[in-house]
Amino acid sequence: MPHPSKPANQTPKSFKRPIWINLIILTFPIAIYLLFQQLSVSIDFYIIGNQPNSSTNLDKTISYMAQIKKILQSVAIALGGAGVILVAREYKKKNFTKAKQYATLAFLLAIISSLFFLVVLGLGVLLPAPFGDIFLNKSYHSQNGLTYYYLILITFVAITMNAVFIGLERAKEKTRFVLILNICLIITRISISFAFKAIKQNQVNLIDLALADLIANLLLTLVTFYCMFSSKNIFKLQFKNLVFSKRTVKTILKLAVTLIIAKSTYEIGKLIILAMIDSYFTKDQENLVDIFGFVMAVNGIFYAISNSFEDSQSAMVSQSVTFQSNSKTFKIFKNVVVITLIIGIIGVFINQFCGEQLLRALKPEKVFTTQKITSFKEILNWEQTSLFFSVWTTLMMGYVASYKKNANLIFVINLLRVVLRITILWFLHDILPQLKDVSIPDATQCGLSTFGSNIIVFLTTTYLFVSFLRQNKTNQTPRFKKNKNNALQTKIIK
Repeated sequence: MPHPSKPANQTPKSFKRPIWINLIILTFPIAIYLLFQQLSVSIDFYIIGNQPNSSTNLDKTISYMAQIKKILQSVAIALGGAGVILVAREYKKKNFTKAKQYATLAFLLAIISSLFFLVVLGLGVLLPAPFGDIFLNKSYHSQNGLTYYYLILITFVAITMNAVFIGLERAKEKTRFVLILNICLIITRISISFAFKAIKQNQVNLIDLALADLIANLLLTLVTFYCMFSSKNIFKLQFKNLVFSKRTVKTILKLAVTLIIAKSTYEIGKLIILAMIDSYFTKDQENLVDIFGFVMAVNGIFYAISNSFEDSQSAMVSQSVTFQSNSKTFKIFKNVVVITLIIGIIGVFINQFCGEQLLRALKPEKVFTTQKITSFKEILNWEQTSLFFSVWTTLMMGYVASYKKNANLIFVINLLRVVLRITILWFLHDILPQLKDVSIPDATQCGLSTFGSNIIVFLTTTYLFVSFLRQNKTNQTPRFKKNKNNALQTKIIK
């Protein structure tokens, strides 16, 4: 979509540069943010160190809790982003009065919704089994696990408010400011964690990690409130004379529910997988949940970089749809595929030759058994296929969503991912040994569930993607093309 300040008959300057350069320029701040986020998860493993006297596998708890945090973060971003969509729409129309009212309404609804989730999730965990296990498995309540969970919930409220503010700043196209805020947040969080480690002389516990996260996000919340009440902010909160219709509230809530379902489905599925792994493969002190967390930390470095191109692709495709033909728009996708292919190959190379060294760097004080190292390498070998198949699936979904402007496909594909991983793992562990006298190693079962799901989902998405391209090619689609006078005119592309 053209910038509001640009005349409607001008093609964006970005189209004059090579596609791959535009992609890298757009992706760089996103990649930096995701890398810092990935680093913060890895830092938790390093900070907690090795505590052999602990009755609980703290690395396992960190892996499990990290997934709960991802779910809550996706919900927070959805709650914060729903109202911002309406604000951005009015802002681009230069309807500033309405945009300001929507901003205040979005902020209020985000706070109310996040507090509602806080109460439901906070009380839900106290229910007797098996209902309470839906929120947090009882096995994670000990060793400060329950306190850690409640601190995460409080942090979730702060993240939701921050998400509204950051979304509004993005609507004003202050991408550099947003990037600086996010990097400062993560650096603050990591710095506080290291401060705890230094003060407590390597006796850091789970509560310290949760407090570091909470304090960092609360500091950003202070910035949020300062800016949201500043007279210099065009979206300054104004509760006086706030006017809105029930229809507007319903629209925001409907958007929020849609975004929550689309964004959190896959993360919830991964939590279910961790619970299954915990149930299937727990043997005394040997547990694959912590190994799975280590694999995510190592493989996640290049996975985060590749995934960061999805937002850039969607932005460029959405803009290109207005100005260019489908064939030219498709070149954006082809460029992203080539770039992510290169990143994936580098990632596999690093995993194969440096994976074990990265693992030992995460836990320098921990002595890994031969079995642990073998399990780590086995799961990593299968998980690294996500650098290709999972990333390309996400890119195809994003491409289609940029045209259709809805998240239905994303929800369906993510749901398919979850169902397949659960089904494959269940089949390998419970059904296959009964059908045939075979014994598949635990780590291989985990890896195959990931690989099998990635392949099937990739092939399914590819089929839907190709079908969409063919349909899009045959349909008559309005496009804008320059005439001899360098003005844009409508043309039907057949």
